[in-house]
Amino acid sequence: MKPLGIGLVGLGRWGRNYAKTLLALPECRLVAAADSNAAARTRSERETGTVTHETIAELLSNPAIEALVIATPDHTHFSLAAAALKAGRDVLVEKPMALEPQEAEALAAQAEAGGRVLAVGHTAVHHPGFPALMDAVAAGPLHTVWSASAVRTSSGYADGRSNPILDLCPHDLAMAVLLFGTPVAARARSRMSGVEYEVRFEGNALLNGRAEWQTPPHIRRFEVADANGRTGLSDPVPDVRHSSRDVRNSPLGRECLDFTGCCRTRRQPLSNGRLGVEVTRCLAALTASCADSNAWVPLAGLVHRWPQQPLSDRTEVA
Repeated sequence: MKPLGIGLVGLGRWGRNYAKTLLALPECRLVAAADSNAAARTRSERETGTVTHETIAELLSNPAIEALVIATPDHTHFSLAAAALKAGRDVLVEKPMALEPQEAEALAAQAEAGGRVLAVGHTAVHHPGFPALMDAVAAGPLHTVWSASAVRTSSGYADGRSNPILDLCPHDLAMAVLLFGTPVAARARSRMSGVEYEVRFEGNALLNGRAEWQTPPHIRRFEVADANGRTGLSDPVPDVRHSSRDVRNSPLGRECLDFTGCCRTRRQPLSNGRLGVEVTRCLAALTASCADSNAWVPLAGLVHRWPQQPLSDRTEVA
């Protein structure tokens, strides 16, 4: 089968990981990339041999590009994904898919109305051990009340550009939503270098999490247990940049293959737009709770506005 023609928007650190992964998968063909930073474009052309452009408009004008991967700063995700969907492209957008619940809902609805595939880069749900977690919960006795605990740490950035809620929490929130269903309320409190949080789900499942910036070694742990405290399964979730040498079996490789397959078959990705909506609602609730002394914030009808555009290591694209 002919490889899927893909355009990549954003050539920062994570965008470079996407480029390396896409180039290693025969199911994909990285047609071109875009970034507003000239140095990033030059570096990418040197490293990958792929043509680069300055704007997303140049990518969307290329008929060989059937789908777009968006790995730009968080506050650009909504507008860039909306533009790509409007142009009739399937989209894989990095997490969080939007900063506001209303924007996330709008993207999911736009993709559905246009018959487009919309995937969100919750890479942890593509870890090879995650299906066993899903099987453990699905096989539990009727009315079992499950709980989950998550710890996720990373180095962050000394200049304060990192936001642990936006950068770290989405992975574990996405896994919990896939396991437990609809989240109904969340609360969080800030730590010196991170956040502690809880999320309640319909059916009384509970996620207790900690996301924190710290020096290596880093922790990626997600565990589930039933109401009696018996651990359903414990599986470490490693940093995907240092996972298996076999790209196809790495979380990022599996994510890209799932997206490519969905573009071909028109099925829904594991990490689809509706999952992205639920994660975005949780992120907004956690942030609101941090500003309100760890109070529980219901997710129903949540309206949230970020006070400022969060910064990211990913290079911005016009």
